[in-house]
Amino acid sequence: MIGFISAGFNPPASLTMEEIDFLDSSDKIIVDTFTSPFYLKSYKNRDLIFADREKLENYEWIFQLEGRIAIIISGDSFSATTHFNIYSEAVKRNLEVKVFHNATIVPLAATRLGLQLYKIGPVVSLPRFSEKFHPTSPYEKIKRNKEMKLHTIILLDISPPMTINEALEELLLLEKEMKEGLFNSTTKIGVISCLGMPEETIKFSTMERLLSESGLKPPLTIVIPGDLHFQEEENLSIFNF
Repeated sequence: MIGFISAGFNPPASLTMEEIDFLDSSDKIIVDTFTSPFYLKSYKNRDLIFADREKLENYEWIFQLEGRIAIIISGDSFSATTHFNIYSEAVKRNLEVKVFHNATIVPLAATRLGLQLYKIGPVVSLPRFSEKFHPTSPYEKIKRNKEMKLHTIILLDISPPMTINEALEELLLLEKEMKEGLFNSTTKIGVISCLGMPEETIKFSTMERLLSESGLKPPLTIVIPGDLHFQEEENLSIFNF
């Protein structure tokens, strides 16, 4: 059997009792290390197999392991397509599989701010820019969500984890290039730091003020509000600073 263990935001504390029971009875435990920098580092003195993206994408070795296998994934198991590919291949081979679900950044980043679930648009990833890699697609996707009056969850690069200053500077740089009026120093956005962890911090403020905020530690998620219902506006006011 292969079990897909969704580890939530803060493993091992965020593991469910059902997941712990499966892990305790597993012969091998594989830990995904690329979905989040806050992956499970240790578990009850067990020997863990740490697997990066390349190792999980070339997953044939997993099917050579014997006994009950657990694959531990930050957040929820199938937020990344790589894990579903392993699941699909296991099903094709008539292997017994079990999937355990847990909390993940989508849609919780938006609903934690009090924004309505049905108004969340397609998720946007913001990569770390370089001299040769400077895509405008994140800006274009945010703009489409805005035009549809939808909220946007922006996932930030985790290799290494992007800071709030780096992320906002990239968005403002995109604005300078695209000139569509999405962002300026007074644009109000939501930022969630360490969601689901003891040090969780949530702020809703202008980009200018957030650029000077030093207390927001990675992992970070940005939320760009779309059109707001009066109840959403009231909810966001809780996090104003």
